[in-house]
Amino acid sequence: MHVRYSPGRARRTYNLRMERKIFWMVFIGLSLLADFLLPILWGLAATIPIAFIAWWVAYRSDWF
Repeated sequence: MHVRYSPGRARRTYNLRMERKIFWMVFIGLSLLADFLLPILWGLAATIPIAFIAWWVAYRSDWF
C-alpha cells in the first residue's frame, strides 16, 4: 500500500507539536519565575493565570 504525502496534514501535525512545545516552555518558564520571585502561596495561586497565559501564547496568539 502506498501512502501519499499530504502537505496539509504535515503542516497540521507540525503546528500541533510546535504549539504543545511552546505551551510547555512558556508554562515552565513562567512557573519557575513565579516560584523564585513570589512567596510559596502566591506562586501556587499564580499557576492558573500562568496556564492561561501559556495557552493564549501557544494556541490563540497565532505567533507560531
